[in-house]
Amino acid sequence: MQRKVLTACFSALALMMTTTTLFAQERLNNAPMSARWATITTEKLPRFSLNKTLKEDRLKPGNRFAAPLSVDLGLENAGSWENNPDGASVWRMKVQSKAALGLMLLFDDFFIPPGAMLRVYHADGQLMQTYNGLDNQANGKFLIGLVRGESAQLEYTEPSEFKGQGRLHLFRVDHAYHQENLKAADFDVSGKLNTELGFGASAPCNVNVNCDEGADYASEKRGVCRIVVIVKEGTGVCTGNLMNNTKQDGRPLLLTAFHCQDGYTPLYDLWRFDFNYESKTCDNPNKEPQWQTLLGAKLLAGHQMSDFLLLELSNSIPQSFKAYFLGWDRQKEAPGSAAFIHHPQGDIKKISIDKDPLVVNPNSIKWNNDVTTPANFHLRMDIDKGAFKVGSSGGALLNEKKRVVGQLHGGKDTCDQPIGYFGRLFISWDGSDQASTRLKDWLDPSNLAPETLDGIENPVKGGGTISGSVKTERGIAIANARVQVLGSSGVTITTLTDDQGNFSIDNIPMGETYEVGAGKADLYDNGLSTLDMIRVQKHILNLEPLSSPYQMIAADVNNSGTISTLDLIQMRRVILSLDTKFPTPTWLFVPAVKNFVDAKDPFKGLAAGIYTIPALANKNTTFDIIGIKFGDVNGNVDGTY
Repeated sequence: MQRKVLTACFSALALMMTTTTLFAQERLNNAPMSARWATITTEKLPRFSLNKTLKEDRLKPGNRFAAPLSVDLGLENAGSWENNPDGASVWRMKVQSKAALGLMLLFDDFFIPPGAMLRVYHADGQLMQTYNGLDNQANGKFLIGLVRGESAQLEYTEPSEFKGQGRLHLFRVDHAYHQENLKAADFDVSGKLNTELGFGASAPCNVNVNCDEGADYASEKRGVCRIVVIVKEGTGVCTGNLMNNTKQDGRPLLLTAFHCQDGYTPLYDLWRFDFNYESKTCDNPNKEPQWQTLLGAKLLAGHQMSDFLLLELSNSIPQSFKAYFLGWDRQKEAPGSAAFIHHPQGDIKKISIDKDPLVVNPNSIKWNNDVTTPANFHLRMDIDKGAFKVGSSGGALLNEKKRVVGQLHGGKDTCDQPIGYFGRLFISWDGSDQASTRLKDWLDPSNLAPETLDGIENPVKGGGTISGSVKTERGIAIANARVQVLGSSGVTITTLTDDQGNFSIDNIPMGETYEVGAGKADLYDNGLSTLDMIRVQKHILNLEPLSSPYQMIAADVNNSGTISTLDLIQMRRVILSLDTKFPTPTWLFVPAVKNFVDAKDPFKGLAAGIYTIPALANKNTTFDIIGIKFGDVNGNVDGTY
């Protein structure tokens, strides 16, 4: 982005001006970020012992990357409250665990009332995400993370009319640490010190799913997701796969690896499933891509010896996910070639290929968690292209017909001649003599006994559709905006806008009342230039007043409820890279119609970006949204970020 520097004359003039234009607002906070956090006491967390944690990992190897710290922190007993001039109450809390790579925040009581908002900041002060009533879960639980760095800053704002109705209680903070994977058997992980997790963490030998190698798997990749695994003992990552069943009804069955939770105490209602987390091209993107999330599942079946785990997600898969339910093959023969799609180290979606025939492994395998699996229970894959790592576990092995024949257990996970071992679906089908240890009761509920089943697109189940577009006042499409719908029964559905700013959420139960909102993380300097400052200056001097309420909102970058020289100073600091952010979020979203009670007083009656559709009666409801990028007064924002 090309930046232009204001002349000294203009800068001096901006600093001396005292004329201001006032308008009433319901804004979330009024002080700059540094001032807001300067007086906040950091809540003490239990001491984290890296040596103790690594010792536990040696005794019980697994996919854990963060260890738990038990806490009792909430709105009533931690942090500090203050009152805003507009009557809103603001609660702030900072938690810190020394030397953490990141933090996972686990809530056992999470409820944000209408108009309220929770912001979570990384350790460096960058806004991670904004949460509101659309994020409430029916069971009152919630998971936030990974917050980068050794501290997390929480800021909760509650309007006066809903004072005391919010509930936020943090019962656990998981400390992400430098892992030490020790080689204990021929087929274990490599022993390399792993200090990274998440976006960009996997080795260059891993191949993005949208490279040429993945061209034939454009449908199948949409059935694969990243799993954030929450157990009593900490947090891990694995890979999961949506599975078709003989009723072909879109029941949200998900196959992964048994060892993702083996030896631990799983908290399935906090497991998070991230879909479509991938690069749009073959290249690794510079900015982390967005994904679509569902929270919570229940256990259906599992078998340690063939290392399969079958879950049912707590929510149906929204049509907006464009999900695919994978087919399967339970035949005895090893495939002539194969591929598997996975999330190594929790990174974006990758693919690994073997063009040669696989073999049924004729030997037993002793794994690094002291489990020994029998001979003939696994397929061996000598990988020709790509690799895998911790987090790839559970990735489905697809045969020549692109049907699932197993899921990744482990193996030699180096870039040099990687070898993968996959628990066989042929074995898992019958498992044992109980439904809880085999797949056939769940994948064949119609009792048709087929040996193969093809995959399907997510079936439409009826109900209503809420669709629309997210654009700026000038009609610029806003891509990758997060749109959420919260129903009165507790159902929560999230989707992302496409490159044209459009969204569609299908299969929504009729008759319920729904709240709709949007959010987007972005660069603060996107669309910001000295031309915006000149426009604001003319408004302050009453030479050319801002006529649009959207422009007025965008101009108040310091979140003060006024448009003044202080906004000019803040804009200039971001343009010159002296600051990286404004006290406001990057975007504010409002409905395209009936958005202001008074356009000259644009925040009057505006309730923090949540809008209601009462008693959904129409099968197709259109709800367009306008996005306001703070600082971009002249509307030059690039909506593709």
